[in-house]
Amino acid sequence: MNAESLSEKFCQQLADDAQLATLFDFLPETYFFVKDLKGRFVLANQAVLSTLGLKFLSQLIGQTDYDFFTASLADKYREEDDLVIKSGKALFDQVWLVPNQDNELRWYLSSKRPLHDKNGNIIGVAGVMRDFDTAGAVLGPYESLSKVIAHIQSNYQQKIEIPQLARIAHLSISQLERRFKKLFKITPLKYIHQVRIHAASKLLSTTRELIGNIALDCGFYDQSHFTRQFKSVHGVSPLEYRKEHSSTTHTSPPKGL
Repeated sequence: MNAESLSEKFCQQLADDAQLATLFDFLPETYFFVKDLKGRFVLANQAVLSTLGLKFLSQLIGQTDYDFFTASLADKYREEDDLVIKSGKALFDQVWLVPNQDNELRWYLSSKRPLHDKNGNIIGVAGVMRDFDTAGAVLGPYESLSKVIAHIQSNYQQKIEIPQLARIAHLSISQLERRFKKLFKITPLKYIHQVRIHAASKLLSTTRELIGNIALDCGFYDQSHFTRQFKSVHGVSPLEYRKEHSSTTHTSPPKGL
């Protein structure tokens, strides 16, 4: 089934177009997408395509989160989709990390709702996302930590200490850790760890750089430390991950493992 027919067939099943239109009541124009029960994208707006580095909707239709994101991130996105599908209830303003086309992890607020066919059966999930730049007052509480987030994303290759982040946020260490965990559901240290693992995963799948160099470039002490931390997240070693996810098109011999 080609992209156009998949999209058309799915839309014909919808009870009414209002199901999609109501999502935009949350905010003005933002990131909008629809997936079927198998997690395949069937609709999306231009903002989503741009974030994924795509030009045409046909490039997205039929693809899943696993085609664009690391397995650890895709697993979490899929778990939330399944929750919406199984419960039949919408989820509003969930905080998520999503990499953009420049591979930068950005925070978004995501709202999703199940979509039904004319017989009332759930046939997919529709969602909208807002980033820190466009979410306005809804993201007010998060803005107090925006400089901390920006500092981590810009300096994850270097040593980052929690007291330093506390000073940036004009908070005590305990205040920073409590507020960060309340808002983002993870500690500052775990977020730093997540940013580093994401960056390393991208380099493993798109380059042939030595794993030891990737470890150092992404802020890990050494290759052994990197391998332990990476395996704790992905369940496989960096080398195994590279073999499974490599998308590099280089024809020259690899620089190393």
